[in-house]
Amino acid sequence: MKFKVSYYDHDSDKFVTKDCDSMDFSNGDYQFSFYPVDNPVKIYKAITINHPKIKIQQNQRWGIKIIVTGYQCMKDGDYWPTDTTFESVKEDSYE
Repeated sequence: MKFKVSYYDHDSDKFVTKDCDSMDFSNGDYQFSFYPVDNPVKIYKAITINHPKIKIQQNQRWGIKIIVTGYQCMKDGDYWPTDTTFESVKEDSYE
């Protein structure tokens, strides 16, 4: 299943939407990580959200939405609350 992600991008200091390659939750470290990618791929690096709270919604019309609320490192080096949204992308039928 493919996802797009809307998140705070540390390098550009703004919120952006990109394709998401993968997601990972580590309960022992209280971290949620994901890999946003450009199309075509330019940069491949993990974004980490500390102390995440995860909410999952599903609807037949728009698919799956995952909202992660937590703390992310900002451009100035401080950690601030942030909301990151993952939305499923409908894939074309296999040809």
